[in-house]
Parts: sequence; C-alpha cells; structure tokens
Amino acid sequence: MATLEVLRDLVSTIIQDTSFTDAVIDGYINDGVTEIAHGMESSLGRVVTPPLPALFTIGTVATVTDAAYVSMPDGFQRDLRFVARSDGIEVDIANSMIQFSMDYPLMDGSGDVVDTIEYGGNLYYQGIPVVAETLTLHYFKAPTEMEDDDDEPDGIPIAFQKKLLVNYACKEIYGLIEDGIERQPINTIKFTGLFLSALKAFELSIPYDARSLNL
Repeated sequence: MATLEVLRDLVSTIIQDTSFTDAVIDGYINDGVTEIAHGMESSLGRVVTPPLPALFTIGTVATVTDAAYVSMPDGFQRDLRFVARSDGIEVDIANSMIQFSMDYPLMDGSGDVVDTIEYGGNLYYQGIPVVAETLTLHYFKAPTEMEDDDDEPDGIPIAFQKKLLVNYACKEIYGLIEDGIERQPINTIKFTGLFLSALKAFELSIPYDARSLNL
C-alpha cells in the first residue's frame, strides 16, 4: 500500500534536492492523482484516458422551477453517464451542448424532464418541472486530496500507485531542475518515459465498459 509518506520518501530519495520540501513534493503527487483522474492524453487512440472506475459514484440534484439548470453535485469531475427521474424513468443525455441548444433554443419548455446535458459544471434539463424534482445521476467524482502521511491515492489501484505517482512527481520536479541547462534534460526524459509507460499499462488494465466514450 503506497501512502503519501511512502510516495514522498521515494520521490525525495530519487531527486535528492532539499530545496523541494515535503509540502512541495506532496503537491506534485496530488497533482498526479488529479490529472490522471481528470483525463490525460491517451496513447491508445482516444482523446483522453478513461475515468477511474473506483471514482464512479451516484448522486442527486433537485431541479428548480424558474431555470433550466442547476449545479452538478459537489465533487463532480467528469463523464455524466446516466440520469433518471424520481419515477425511475431514464432521461436522455444529449451528445453536445450545441445539439441541446439547437433542440431547445429558449430552454423554457415546461413539463417532465426528457433531455439533459452536463456543461460547465451545471446540469441543463428540458422540460422544467412545475414542481421541483429529484434527479439521480451516475458520474465520476474528483479524487480526495491526500493531506496526512497515511492517506492513500484515491482511485489509483495499488499496483500502479508508485509507478504512476512517483514518476509523475519526478518528471515534474526534474523539469524544473533541468530547465535551461545546455545539455539534454536526461532525468526529465527518463521519468517522463517511465510515467507514460506506466500510464499506458494502467489504461489497458481498465475494463472496456468503464472506459471513456472519447474514442
């Protein structure tokens, strides 16, 4: 199990530069978790890497009667997958905000919710129920930031925690250390390669039905 302390100690041992404090190293490690969860450039032909299955969650929002949108649940990060009304009826999710806007240019239709889309952290819906209604949503949440030494990376499987996060932090730190040097930035290249190799292996390990629809 790779705790924040274990990951930090591994990074410190590699870089051997005391100007990078524990807090700074922790920041890079947390950045790695966030970027991987949010989606990075894919090496497998998709636009971005898929969402992390362990971060899948179910939440709810309540519609309002005077607007066609509400904020997504706290902690929402990406990939709204499913919407259902309080009666259990599944609601369509539009392919794009452009299409949604073309279908509902005024966004002032009244009645049952039949179509939705997540855009800019909001859930847009049509129609607008005359009485506030609870919608159930399936989506992927943002990972919880590690703060304490015994915290573990949220959403990253044990087998990939060190390979992904240590190499991520090292490539970022060496990118600063080797910035502006005349010779080739050997360590930056090395740890970037190690990180991308681990990311590819991790991406291949994610079950197909959990992968992003960004093909």
